[in-house]
Amino acid sequence: MLRYISILAVLLVLASCSTRPRVPRNLPDEGEMAQVLADIYQVESVLGQTRMSYNSSKDDKVSGYYKYVLDQHEMTKVEFDTAMSWYSANPTVLSDVYEEVIEILSRRDAELKNKINKEKDERKVISKIPGKTELWNDTTAFELPFDTKDSLDNRIPYDVKVDSLSNGILRLNASYKFTEGGFLDSAKMMMVACYADSTKDTLSHQIHKSFNKVNGNISHKVIKSKQLINVSGYLFDHDTSNISKVNIEGVKMTFIPTMGAEEMELH
Repeated sequence: MLRYISILAVLLVLASCSTRPRVPRNLPDEGEMAQVLADIYQVESVLGQTRMSYNSSKDDKVSGYYKYVLDQHEMTKVEFDTAMSWYSANPTVLSDVYEEVIEILSRRDAELKNKINKEKDERKVISKIPGKTELWNDTTAFELPFDTKDSLDNRIPYDVKVDSLSNGILRLNASYKFTEGGFLDSAKMMMVACYADSTKDTLSHQIHKSFNKVNGNISHKVIKSKQLINVSGYLFDHDTSNISKVNIEGVKMTFIPTMGAEEMELH
């Protein structure tokens, strides 16, 4: 009889040793505790050389960082300390929690490295994209009429030679404000893009008469297979002998290189 009792006692001891304690319901479970500790260790890593512990009684920025972490998990310092006391008293459970902490921090570190490498690659691509080229070298403001006796002279012709530009957007911009004078039914700004293969593209933009400032602009895509060598035209072209007083400002001609997704990957 005594022998059977002894065997039963040994079995009960072995069973008690192999039983893993359960986390009380009023405490954060293992997963949540691992998240909290991972956030705290990440804060300590950011703080670097500081030796102040979470239990520091000093009211400073360091303890404030820890409080911020606990606030994110809707946990007070007392609740955290109570949880740590229980986990510390149950090292088997705490060991599993720390394994999860290591996995969380390793995963975050890998994600951060991937993000940094991606940003570096993006900066490399951007740094290789050529910047825009300003082509307009003439006066940027005009007041018409130049000569009230010569309406054709008031068209403001321009002629800009360029150095074989391709694969980009050519833009001509200016603002117009009529002050007084006759009505112009077909006033416009005009641009002729000339290419190395002797072909041309002619574009125009209607200028509506207004005593308020209005913007005029022409945008033209120069494809990769074309070589732009010259841009000419008129800032204020019209087909009437009536003279209007017009102020033209902010004249600007710009070439903006473009790069498609496939080209960006190649670079």
